[in-house]
Amino acid sequence: MELENEIDVGEVITLTDEESGQDIDFTVMYIFEIEDRTYLCLVPVDQEEEEEYEVHFLRYDGTDTLHPIESDEEWEQVEATFETIMDELEKEDD
Repeated sequence: MELENEIDVGEVITLTDEESGQDIDFTVMYIFEIEDRTYLCLVPVDQEEEEEYEVHFLRYDGTDTLHPIESDEEWEQVEATFETIMDELEKEDD
């Protein structure tokens, strides 16, 4: 998946679903790092206001390419880091 420029939180990016060929708009909700890798947390724009929504994670290489998370180990790291971020944000809101 290729992008045209750098990515910022709150930005809307359009990705093409490889299965359906349909373009889907996503909002970049969070950008975080694990070791030397950067990840994006994306939520479909049409689900942003819903109480429950799909969350997608992609690895961002700093250029114009996003990569899917392919290994279970990498997925577990991303999921654990994201849960930690969410816990910290909830504590700030209290």
